[in-house]
Amino acid sequence: MAISDPQIEEVRSRADIVEVIGAHVRLRKAGRNFVGLCPFHGEKTPSFSVNREKGFFYCFGCQAGGTVFNFIMRMEGLSFPEAVRSLANRCGITIVEDSRRDPRAASEREAMLKAAALASDFFIHVLWEESAGAPGRDYLKKRAIDTPTAKAFKLGFAPGGAASLASVLARRGLLDAGGKIGLVKGSGSQAIDMFRARLMFPIHDAAGRVIAFGGRVLDARLPKYINSPESPLYSKSRNLYGLAQARAAIARADRAIVVEGYIDAIALAQAGFNETVASLGTALTVDQLRLLARYTKNVFACFDGDKAGHSASIRAVRTFLEAGILGRGIFIPQGFDPDTLVKQRGAKSFAALIDAAQLLVDYFVRSEAAAAGASLGGRARAAEHVAEVLALAGNAFEFDLLTRKAAEMLGVREEVLRAQARKGTTASVRAPRAAAPPRAAPASNMRAAAEFGVMAIAVAYPELRDEILAGGALPDFEDSQLAAVVMELCGSGLEPGQALVAQRLTPAQHSALSAQMMDPMLESAEKARFLLGEYERSLAMLRRGRQMRDTLRNAREQDGIELQKQKAQEALLLARERHKLRSARN
Repeated sequence: MAISDPQIEEVRSRADIVEVIGAHVRLRKAGRNFVGLCPFHGEKTPSFSVNREKGFFYCFGCQAGGTVFNFIMRMEGLSFPEAVRSLANRCGITIVEDSRRDPRAASEREAMLKAAALASDFFIHVLWEESAGAPGRDYLKKRAIDTPTAKAFKLGFAPGGAASLASVLARRGLLDAGGKIGLVKGSGSQAIDMFRARLMFPIHDAAGRVIAFGGRVLDARLPKYINSPESPLYSKSRNLYGLAQARAAIARADRAIVVEGYIDAIALAQAGFNETVASLGTALTVDQLRLLARYTKNVFACFDGDKAGHSASIRAVRTFLEAGILGRGIFIPQGFDPDTLVKQRGAKSFAALIDAAQLLVDYFVRSEAAAAGASLGGRARAAEHVAEVLALAGNAFEFDLLTRKAAEMLGVREEVLRAQARKGTTASVRAPRAAAPPRAAPASNMRAAAEFGVMAIAVAYPELRDEILAGGALPDFEDSQLAAVVMELCGSGLEPGQALVAQRLTPAQHSALSAQMMDPMLESAEKARFLLGEYERSLAMLRRGRQMRDTLRNAREQDGIELQKQKAQEALLLARERHKLRSARN
């Protein structure tokens, strides 16, 4: 479901960019801007600037920039809609999403989300407020999980009654919705709870909404865990436990730690490793890793230090490479899991394992080389296995470096291993790739500076939009997509229009636009109008230059001497026009 532009604009206008960023960065006033140390790269001298009036931030060190939405997306690892919802919640704005495409489906999904949220609140209440929750409280104490951590993960307890939750859902008219997500089975007066006498672990999506549950018994009953079934809200292969709690820490640390169990994730978070998530009872999947890749490419997966853990790490190599990530393996000593390790040996012990983590690809190649021994046949088979895995590396630079390193480890010729790996690089083994969005040229480039400068004027001064449309700048844009965005912006009634550009631009384009928004010449409409004229002349001059080069190239390709002369004359006229424009600009 889509969020309308007017709602996005309302959130943007209510979310003071200085206050939002100031919660993460210590800012001080410097003229019209606020400055501080950039949160996205290490620096000792402030190069990070925020302009409240224009609603943009920009770092002159790492070139990160954008609107308040872009800051939250980058800082907390959110998608654009998630960032809008997050800021809306902070501002007390209720987002009414556009469900016109399928109102019935939207209504059913909303009911399921309400049922899941109600169940989570019910389980939390029982755990902390009811005598029925005493076994859960005792278990948390036994496992040394403190109350703040348990509440941060919204742990709860399902009472032992056959229809305790079912009756609560029925009173709210959510019994059918609860059945669709596996909270109850049966219908009407025959409905009974799926989870009874279990410690409850709610599973959230990246936006923090409850979508499923895991329930653990506290006695000898089997099965030990019952988990929610697949539903329209939940797929265990596409979600991660603890991601909602960990996403901000992942963005700050630029790494994610993946464990197997709920308790392991909670224990590591309690020990200070807040960037931890857990796979949901399965080996890591490509979809789970691609979800993590939205936040970081530095993923550390925990494996047991025994033979089973070794085998699991070898299998994981393919999954990581298919997801476009060079994962690292953390090998837990035998007899421990992450939970018991940090509790018995302390957080420093686990931190040392992180420091010692090795690339899974390296671990795989070393294992193959060790298993091959000195025999020619063994080394040849090992090289074949390695080439098959290297073929999954989608990044050309990573492929090059990995191939070079693997050839050295295996003692084979690099060009042979590279050729063999490329044979396996087919559409069938590579994950499908979406078409790459157009990238913005650096703002220092004359063309990019002019094109993003025109856009900045359109954003900052709605009263100049008619002049932009009437002038000659847009037809001279080399980036037609960018020209289309400016044209849409100039035809929009939104003021100042950040909501529109926030959805249309790539991160690189946002940064280029932010750099232009910080231009001191944009402090008044009069100066902006002067700048617009400069940008128009620059773009016209650049277009004449492109046309001149194309015409000369065309002249060289002509067969007849007369056609060559004609094209050369056209190129000369273009050169004169370009010279006039350059002279006027100077």
